[in-house]
Amino acid sequence: MNRYQSLTRMCLNNWHYINEKLLTFHDDINFFTGHSGSGKSTVLDALQIVLYADSNGRNFFNKAAKEDSDRTLMEYLRGMKVVQENNEASYLRNKNFSSTIVLEFKDTETMNYQSIGIVFDVDIQANDINHMFFRHKGELEPGLYRQDERTLSINELKELMKINYEAEDYYFSRTNEKFRNELYGSYFGGLHPKHFPSLFKRAIPFKMDIKLEEFVKNYICTENDIRIEDMQDSVAQYTRLKRRLEDTKNEIALLAEIEEQFIQYNTFLEQTLQYQYNMDKYDIQTIESKLKVFMDKQTEYTKDTALLEHTVKSLEEQLKGLRDQRDQVMISIENSGYDHLERELVSLNQMLELLYGNKSKYDKIAHRLKEWLDTNVIEPSAKLSIERFISYEADRKDMERIQSAVKETREEIQKDKDQWSAELLELKKQLGEITEQTGILSKGQKAYPPYLFKAKEFIAKELEQHFRKPVSVDILADLIEVGNENWLNAVEGYMGNNKLAIVVPPEYAGKAMEIYKDLDKKQFYKVSVLDTEKVLKEIKPALKNSLAEEVETDFDYVRAYVDFLMGSVIKCVDMKELRENKSGITPDCMLYQGYKLQHINPRGYTEYAYIGQSAVERRLVQLELKAFTIRSAMEPLNEQLKDANLLLSYETLPEDAESYEKLIKEIQTIPDKEKQKKEYADRIKELKERKLDEWLTEKQKLEGAIASINKEKDTGMVNLSTKNHEVENMKRQILEFSEELLQKQKVFTEDERREKSFNRFMEEFAGRRSEQLKGILFNKMQGSRGKAEEEYEALLNKRENYLKSYAYRGFSLTAKDNKEYSQLLNNLRSDKLTEFTEKANEQAKVAIYHFKTDFIYKIRDAIKEVMQQKEDLNRILAQLDFGKDKYKFIITKNRGEEGRFYDMFMDEDLEINPYQLNGQVENQMNLFAMHHEKNYGELINELIGLFMPPEDSDIKALEEARANMERYADYRTYLSFDMEQLVEGMPPMRLSRMLTKNSGGEGQNPLYVALLASFAQIYRINLKPTVRRRPTPRLVVLDEAFSKMDGEKVGSCIGLIRKLGFQAIISATNDKIQNYVDNVDKTFVFANPNKNRISIQEFERKEFDELLTVEGGEEDDTV
Repeated sequence: MNRYQSLTRMCLNNWHYINEKLLTFHDDINFFTGHSGSGKSTVLDALQIVLYADSNGRNFFNKAAKEDSDRTLMEYLRGMKVVQENNEASYLRNKNFSSTIVLEFKDTETMNYQSIGIVFDVDIQANDINHMFFRHKGELEPGLYRQDERTLSINELKELMKINYEAEDYYFSRTNEKFRNELYGSYFGGLHPKHFPSLFKRAIPFKMDIKLEEFVKNYICTENDIRIEDMQDSVAQYTRLKRRLEDTKNEIALLAEIEEQFIQYNTFLEQTLQYQYNMDKYDIQTIESKLKVFMDKQTEYTKDTALLEHTVKSLEEQLKGLRDQRDQVMISIENSGYDHLERELVSLNQMLELLYGNKSKYDKIAHRLKEWLDTNVIEPSAKLSIERFISYEADRKDMERIQSAVKETREEIQKDKDQWSAELLELKKQLGEITEQTGILSKGQKAYPPYLFKAKEFIAKELEQHFRKPVSVDILADLIEVGNENWLNAVEGYMGNNKLAIVVPPEYAGKAMEIYKDLDKKQFYKVSVLDTEKVLKEIKPALKNSLAEEVETDFDYVRAYVDFLMGSVIKCVDMKELRENKSGITPDCMLYQGYKLQHINPRGYTEYAYIGQSAVERRLVQLELKAFTIRSAMEPLNEQLKDANLLLSYETLPEDAESYEKLIKEIQTIPDKEKQKKEYADRIKELKERKLDEWLTEKQKLEGAIASINKEKDTGMVNLSTKNHEVENMKRQILEFSEELLQKQKVFTEDERREKSFNRFMEEFAGRRSEQLKGILFNKMQGSRGKAEEEYEALLNKRENYLKSYAYRGFSLTAKDNKEYSQLLNNLRSDKLTEFTEKANEQAKVAIYHFKTDFIYKIRDAIKEVMQQKEDLNRILAQLDFGKDKYKFIITKNRGEEGRFYDMFMDEDLEINPYQLNGQVENQMNLFAMHHEKNYGELINELIGLFMPPEDSDIKALEEARANMERYADYRTYLSFDMEQLVEGMPPMRLSRMLTKNSGGEGQNPLYVALLASFAQIYRINLKPTVRRRPTPRLVVLDEAFSKMDGEKVGSCIGLIRKLGFQAIISATNDKIQNYVDNVDKTFVFANPNKNRISIQEFERKEFDELLTVEGGEEDDTV
C-alpha cells in the first residue's frame, strides 16, 4: 500500500510568464497559494499536459481558474501579455524558441527515478508548433534541458538522450495516443487511458454540479468492456434470416398480385391487337380496290390522248397552207411601197407628238417669264431678251442675260425681305411684351420684374418662419405717392431702381438682410433691401424746395430714406437755377449734379414707372399709345413683304441655257414635220385607189381563217395537255398506292388465328360502308386500348409498390411482358421459402448461445465484481473518520425501469443447452425452456430486440441505436448508486436524499469522500499487499478545495487524504491560507504583480512562521 510513483520535481522552461523554474514537491501534501491570476493554474496546466499526454490542452487549459477559459497553447508558449484596443496581442517571446515541461517521479520502494516530459519548437513567423513527448530513466537532466541560456530544441533533446542513455532507457513519440498508451501501460502501472484523465480533469476544478449517484456510478464503478459484436452478429444474422423469410413471403404475395394483374392487362391487350389486325387487313384490301380503279382510268385516258394528238397534227397542216397564201399577198403589197409609207407616217406622228409636248412646256415657261415685263425691277435689256424668248427667237446670250438679271434682282429683293422680316419680328416682340404688361396692369397689379416678386416672397416666408408670425414686406414704390403731377416724372427718373428696394419695418431689417445673403447672386443681383433701422436712426433733414418735398408717405422710416435720397436735390425751372445749386432737377427731367448736366433715362419714368396708386393707369395709357405706334409701323412692312414674296415666286429659268436653246430649235422644226406628214398621207391615198384594196381584202380574209384554225388548234392543245396531266396524276396515284400497299404488306403478317376472327367480323358487318366499317373498328380498338391502359396503369402501380421494397432486383417498371416477375415468382415459391426457414431455425440456436455466454454472464460477472469492489472500499472507509462522520457506498438494483432486468441477470438458474430447443421459428425467441424461460423469456426477447438497429435506418437513427446498445451493454445501467452517512447514535442517512438540504462544508464532505475513493479505485490503492504490479502515481490535484469548509473540516479532509496514502497538490487563494498551513507539508506562494512575470517561493513546514509573516515574501529571481 505504501509503494507508488511520487512526483518529486517539475522543470519548466519558457512556459507562459515563467522563463526558467524548478519546483520540488513533498511526498505528501503540497499547497499552492496566491492571489487570483498569480499563476497557479499556469503550473497546473503544464502538469496536466504531461499527465494526459495531450499536446493541445484546449479541454483543460485554465479551467481551474475560469470554467469558460479559451486560452490556447500558443498563448502559453509565447507568453501572451495583453490584447490591445486594435485586437492585437503582445507577447513576451517574439523570436523562434523551444519550451520544455518535465516531471520527475520516484518509486517510493526502489527509489528509482524516471523523468517524463514534452518539448515544443515554436516558429513565430509561421505561427506553427511542433512537439515531442519523451521519457528517460533517472532524475531530471542536470542542465535542466537548457544550453547556453536557451532551451534545447526537439532535435537537440533527441541527441542528448541518445548520448546519455541506453536505447532501452529512453523513449520519445510525436503522437499523443501512442505516448499515452506507453505512459499509462508501462510507467504508471496500467492506469485506465480514459478513466484516469477524465477523473483528474474533473478533480482539479472540482464542481459540485453532478449528482452523487452519477458520480459514484462513473468514478467508483469502472466500465467493463463487454464486446457485444459477436452476440450482436448472431442475433443480427438470425433477425436478418427471420426478416428475410418474412420478406420472401411478402415478396411472393406482391409478385402474385403482379401476375394476376398482368393477366387482366394482357386480355385487353390481345383484344386491342386483334382489332388493330382487322384494321390493317381492311386497309390493305381498300388500297388494292383503289389501285384497280386508277389503273383502269389510266388505260382509258391513254386512248383519248392519242386521238387528240392526231387532230392537232391535221390542223397544223391546214394552217401551213393558209399562211403560204397570205405571205404571197403580203409580198405584192410590199412591192407597192405601201407598208414603207405606213411605217414612216407612224414614226412621223410619234415625233410630232413629242415636239408638241415640248412646245407646251416651253410656252408655260414663257408665260411665267412674261410676268417680269410688268415690273420695273429688271433692266431693259433683259426685258428685250424675255420678249424674244416668248416669240421663239432667243439665242443662248438672251437666255444667259435673262438668268443673270433675274438672279441679281432676286438677291436684292431677298436682302430687303430679310431686313423687313427682322424689323417686323422686333416689332412683334415689343408688341408681345406690351400685351403681357397690359394683361398684368389690367388686373390692377404693377408690372414689377419677376425676380423682384420671388425675392419678396422668399424674404417674407423666411421672416414668418423665424419670428413665427407674418411680417410686412413691401416694395418702396408701393409705399410712396407724388401729389404734384408736374414733378412725378422727375421723382420716377431720379429714384431709378431705388424705388424697387424691398422694405420691412426697422425691427426686422437686420434679419431681412441676413436672409438676403442666402439668395442666388446671379439671379437676384438687381434686388436690394433697405436698412430701415439704420436710416431711421440717422435722419437727415431735407432742404427747402427739395425734390423730397413732392413725395408723400405714411411710414417714418420710408420718409427718412426719401429725405436721405432726394433731400438735397433742389427743384429748378431753368438752366440758371440749375447752376445756382449743387444738385438740381427740372420737371422735364434735366439733372444737374456733380458739376455735370444730363438727361435722365426716359425709360425710368415711362416703362419703369411704379410710384403710387396711379402708376398703373399712367402706364396703361403709355402702353396703349406705344402699341398703336408699333401696329402703324408694321402695316407697310407687311405690304412690302407681300410684294417681295410675289416677285420671288416669278420664273427664274433654273436649267442651263443650252437646254432652252435646244427646245427653241426643236419647236422651229414643227412646220417642216407637218408638211412632210401631209405628203405621206397623200401618197398612201393614191396607192389605195389602185389594186391595193383587193390585196388588202384578201390578206384580211386569210388572216381571219388562220386565226379561226389557230383557235381550234389551241383548244385541242389545251385538251391534250389536260389529258396528259391527268394521266401523270394517275401514274403518281398508282405509284403512291403501290408504295403504301407495299409498306403495309411488309409490316403485316398473316396470322391464321387472327384471320378467322377478321373473316367473322367482316361477315358480321357485311354491307356497311367503308368509312362506317373503319369507324366501328376504330371505336372497338380504342375501347379495348383504354381498358388495356387502365389495367397497365394498375400493373405499374403494383410493380412500383413492389420495387419500393425490392429495387435491388433491377426489374423494369414499364416492361410490356411479365417474364422476369413470373420467373422470380416461380423460383421463390419452389426453393427460397424452405431454405430460409431451415437457416433461421439454425441461426436462432447460435444467437441464443452467444447472448447467454457473451452477454448475460458477463453482465452478471461485472455486477458481482462491482459489489466486491464496493465491499473493499467500504472496508477502507470504515477505518476512516471524517470529523465525526463516516461514509459508506450503497450499490443496489436499479430503482428505475432498467431494474426489471436485474433479477434476470442475477438468477442462478441460467444453465441450459440452447440446441435442445424446438425448430419452429415462431418459438425461437422464447430462449429458455426451463424455469428461467418461464420467468424471463419476454424480458430476454425485449433485450435482444434492443441490440438490433431498425432496418433501413438513417445515420442519426443508427447513432441513437448504437448509443442505446452501449447503454444496455453497460452493467451499471441495471444498478443504482448512493452513499450513506454514518453518525454514531443515529440511523444511516442516504446522502442522495439529504445532500441538497445541506450547504457549505457539510454538502462538500461526501463528494470529496467519493472523489478520493474514486482516486483510490483508479490508483488501485485497495489491492491486497500480496498482489505485485508496477506502482501507479497517487497524485491528487484539487483547486479551491474545501472552499466552504472551516479550518476543522479542512483538517479532516486533508487527514483523509493522508490516511488514503495520496500525494496531493491543493490550490487556494491566499485569503484562505490560515485554514491550510497547519495541515500541509509544503507551501508554494505565487505572485504576478506586473502580469508578465510569475514568482514562486517554496516554504517547508519549518518555515511556515516566516510564510505567515510575509504572506508571499519577495519574488523569486529564478523565474
